[in-house]
Amino acid sequence: MIPYLGVILVKLGIVYRSLVEQDFKLLEVFVKFLGRYEYVPIEVVSSRISLSPKELDARLRKLVKLKILERHPTMNAYRLRFLGLDCAALHRLVRRDVLKAIGDRVGTGKESEIYQGIASDGSVVAVKFYRIGRQSFRRVTVTRDYGVSFERGTWILRSVIAGEREVSALAALNKVGVPHVPKLYGGALHAVVIEFIDGVELYVLRELTDPKGVLRKLIETVRLAYWRARIVHGDLSEFNVIVSVRNNEEVPYIIDWPQYVESEHPEALKLLERDVRYVVRFFNKRFRLSINFKDVLEYVLRKPEE
Repeated sequence: MIPYLGVILVKLGIVYRSLVEQDFKLLEVFVKFLGRYEYVPIEVVSSRISLSPKELDARLRKLVKLKILERHPTMNAYRLRFLGLDCAALHRLVRRDVLKAIGDRVGTGKESEIYQGIASDGSVVAVKFYRIGRQSFRRVTVTRDYGVSFERGTWILRSVIAGEREVSALAALNKVGVPHVPKLYGGALHAVVIEFIDGVELYVLRELTDPKGVLRKLIETVRLAYWRARIVHGDLSEFNVIVSVRNNEEVPYIIDWPQYVESEHPEALKLLERDVRYVVRFFNKRFRLSINFKDVLEYVLRKPEE
């Protein structure tokens, strides 16, 4: 079991510790049918788990009381809630020896909540749980292809897809050594476990000691992501850059990668140009620089020497 380390996330910690193995097996039934049912009929549930009708009913009541499941108002059917998905993801991460402790919530992103945790090797990590449904992400899906399952799915299913996409992106970036992106520890369902970056979001900062240097690092990350990992972030802004200070040097990290596209995507060059234009414009305005966007884009599109 994951011990609870803090006082803010009492609900998640206490709920997780109140579950036993049969409860997790029951949650996995609901996870299995996320793409098929919003509310899973009781007949389907009972056919997928070895519990007597009496015990199944007792466990369903327990999970409903804990707000892990929700019962349909008129049918004998149940659906998974985000708290249930959190518990299922945590259980998978523990079984895979990725995570051993979860603690306080440390932030809320555009479509996620971030908690501090402890990895199996003792490292402090950030555990990101996607909560797709906020307006910012809805607008992007209009112009981005995530597949039929995303477009037709519930917000919970969309959160799982977003988590899986970020894991794929970070794995690709880490594999080829793209700098200034988080180290990936693992993921499960809508949860992504990455290194904990002690820093400040770029949009908060009014001054930088070396704004040109920070911008240079960001542009190099965009360039190497495109040429080495063959992906484009696609939604780069001051809201998904964290600036940390390491050895007296300002180091930026690009986070939030679920909306990436591969370099072969028809919209890849358009989105790459958009990312570069946006970040250059932000630095010019916020930090009073005079960087030429076209020069930067030309550099990004120039293949680096191996």
